[in-house]
Amino acid sequence: MEPEPFSPFERLRELCTRIPEGTQELLPIVDFLETFPEQVTEEALIHLVGVTALGIAKSPQGGLWNGTRWLFLRGAATPYPSNPGQGWTSLPWVYGDEQYGWLVVRTPQPPVALTLLLSISAPLLAWRRLEATRSDQNRALALQLSRLNTLFDLTRNLGEVETRVELIRLMGNTLAGEFHIQRLLVVGADGTVLHSRGLGTLPDALTGDDLHRIFLEKGLIHAVELRDQDHSHGFAYAADPPLGPLTDEDELFLQTLLNITSSQLSALELRESRIQAMRLEKDLELARNIQRRILPKRLPEPEGWQCAAANLPYQAVGGDLYDLWMASDVDRSPRLHLAVADISGKGLPASLMMTQLSAFLRAMADRRVEDWGKLALRLNARMNEVRDRNRYATLFMGSLNPATGDLRYVNAGHNPPLLVPGDGRPLERLMPTGPMVGLLPGAAFTEGRATMRPGDALVIFTDGVVEAEDTQGADLGEAPLVECVRSLPDATADDLFEALLTRTFQHMAGGGFKDDVTLVVVKRL
Repeated sequence: MEPEPFSPFERLRELCTRIPEGTQELLPIVDFLETFPEQVTEEALIHLVGVTALGIAKSPQGGLWNGTRWLFLRGAATPYPSNPGQGWTSLPWVYGDEQYGWLVVRTPQPPVALTLLLSISAPLLAWRRLEATRSDQNRALALQLSRLNTLFDLTRNLGEVETRVELIRLMGNTLAGEFHIQRLLVVGADGTVLHSRGLGTLPDALTGDDLHRIFLEKGLIHAVELRDQDHSHGFAYAADPPLGPLTDEDELFLQTLLNITSSQLSALELRESRIQAMRLEKDLELARNIQRRILPKRLPEPEGWQCAAANLPYQAVGGDLYDLWMASDVDRSPRLHLAVADISGKGLPASLMMTQLSAFLRAMADRRVEDWGKLALRLNARMNEVRDRNRYATLFMGSLNPATGDLRYVNAGHNPPLLVPGDGRPLERLMPTGPMVGLLPGAAFTEGRATMRPGDALVIFTDGVVEAEDTQGADLGEAPLVECVRSLPDATADDLFEALLTRTFQHMAGGGFKDDVTLVVVKRL
């Protein structure tokens, strides 16, 4: 069996022992070079340099001084390391233009090998520091790449979730994975608990005192608002991870992740709002169609009579109602029933109540009505049962005897219809005979009477007509309507209807209505 070959360091040791100075001055250098690769940190290398230097100098006291502190020290320190005085030696530790400090040893005559050790170890220290810098840069680069991947994954995954709960949960899982955060709490702006981790069972909502107690008990020292521009989605509270506190860079990345989440929350809310708006638009379209079907498609016109009517809702649907229909009297003679109502408020709620009122009217007045005051009493009771909050209706309803022109009616708080005689008689305003329906349970209503002679016109309207404003904010009022009708004594009902609307639009001078508008014209030929 052949002997194992010597290592290069063993060969150097063998050669050193062949010269007189080699054993004392070179063998420690050889040992240093052999041991150096095992010292993977700067601190370990400095320790090896210090130990080797004291061994070469055969001194129990000394160290390495960097100008402000001892990097390595054995024995008592000299008070003036760079100029230690008699019995001491101070040698600069230099590589190129960089000075790492001084080797300070208690020995009157420094061996030559000390200078050789410093010359060899200085570039090794520079190389070790460069390696450490490169390693730190590599770790930082790897961390940045990892966080870029995290941002990419979070952005992609956030875009795929459909609900707020899933989105918040995904954010919580990402924070836990990225920072190893084990205690996390996310609450909405109203205190609603949106997500929690490592905090046990929590109520659905937390007060300020509850949050303060949890912060103290669970160490939730990081608080970040989930804000997107001017809109706050709540707050995220987190404890430091077990491995150590978050660095400034960690907190910046944490804020970045939460900003992305906040933006996605806003986008999700916007998407939900659009879906709700589309659903509402469909509901409104359905309500609009229902309301159109409720209004009469063709107006009944008994012989010797003309009728014109229309409704212009302020919004997609309105709370105004008009209806004209024929009914039979006890002697089977025809009666023209008519009704105009205005529900308080606007939009869909008013439209729903208008639908109910129309159904009640047709059910109660589809045949001869003996007393319109008593019918209003029943209608008022029914509307009080189904009304929405303080919603009520003004209502004018009655019936005309086409043969005689006799009009029986009840005016429940409605704008007085205008009976404009065709022969110059004074204007007759059909004043209220009771309060609004659906407002006062048990209210009393009385029946009113009037007569329409040939040439007379009855104008029934809602307040959207007489309260139409000009550019100065002044209401139209009743007078222009009366003047318009009087100026057209031979006009048909359709012509009067058109003339009244034209007069109203002229008053508004390009402006729009601010309420639902309903206008009915009944003309006796």
